[in-house]
Amino acid sequence: MFDFMGHNIRTDADIRRILERVTDPQFDLVAESGRATYKWSTREYTDVGPWDGAQSSDICIITIGRSMLQQRGQTVTASSVEDALTTLSPPSAEVVHLLFYMDRHLVVAEYSSALMQTQVWRESLHLMLDRAAKSLDFRPGIRLEPVPRDEEIIGAFRSFQRLTRLRVRLRIPNPEMDRRTERLRKDMEESAIREYTQDMKNPSGLSKSENGLPHATVVMAQQGYKDGEVVMTGIRDGRRRTVRTGKRAARGRIEGLRDFVRGIAVGAKTPEGKLIIRSILEEVDRVVETPIPPDADGER
Repeated sequence: MFDFMGHNIRTDADIRRILERVTDPQFDLVAESGRATYKWSTREYTDVGPWDGAQSSDICIITIGRSMLQQRGQTVTASSVEDALTTLSPPSAEVVHLLFYMDRHLVVAEYSSALMQTQVWRESLHLMLDRAAKSLDFRPGIRLEPVPRDEEIIGAFRSFQRLTRLRVRLRIPNPEMDRRTERLRKDMEESAIREYTQDMKNPSGLSKSENGLPHATVVMAQQGYKDGEVVMTGIRDGRRRTVRTGKRAARGRIEGLRDFVRGIAVGAKTPEGKLIIRSILEEVDRVVETPIPPDADGER
C-alpha cells in the first residue's frame, strides 16, 4: 500500500537483481568477534544459464568471503612477549561459493569448516542482502533456510508412538508444490498468510494421518519452508521425549570438485563447467528427494 516502504520481491528476476547488487563493496559488513575484526563480503556474481535449451536449469553464483582485518594476540619482540593488535594487509580470507538453483529456489553452499561452525556466515549474508534489496527499493526478505536430508523431520514425526505437541513456524512454499501440502498451502494463500506459527497440542495424541494437518505441516517443514527448528514432544521408545530437528542442512558429496569450485566464477560457462554444475544439481535432486518410507499402514 505504501510504495515508499519498498516493493515485495516477487520474481526470479528480482532475486537475480539483488544477488548481483549485493556484490558491490558498499554492502560489505565489518564485525568484531572475540579478539579479531572481520569483514564479510560478497563478490563474483555469475549468471550461468539456462543453457542447452529449455531442459536446463537457471543458475546464479556468488562468492561470500570473510576477511580478517585485525587480530589481537601475543607477539614476540626482541626482548619480550607483548599483547599487540596486528593489522593484516592485504587481509587473508576464507570463502564459500553459493550456487542458486533458481528452478527449485534451493541454494548449494560449498562446505567450509572454517566458516560454517556457526550461523554467523548466514546471518551476515542476510544483512548484506537486506541492504542490497533496500538500495533497489525492495523490501528485505531473501533468506536461506536449511533443508534437512533423509526425511529427517518426517522420520522424527513418525518415530513417536504418541505425539502430544508440535511447534513450528512455516513460510508459504515457493515455487514447489507437493500433494501432501497442497491443501495447507492453498489455505495460506487464500488467507494471505506468508508466515504461520503453529503450536499443536493434544495430551491424547495428535493425528499422524497423511491427510491430517500435523502431517502436512511436517512435510512442508521438511521441504525447507520453515523458520528455525521443529519441536516435537510425546511418547517415544516408551518414554516422554522432546525432539528438536530441522536446523542442519542436507549435505551431498561429489568427488574432484575442489579445484573447479575455486575457479567457478570464471569457469562456470565453459562446457566443462556446465558439466560439473549439472553433476551438482543431480546430487541436489538426489539428496533432497529421498523416497518417503512407508508409514505404519504400509502407505507412502
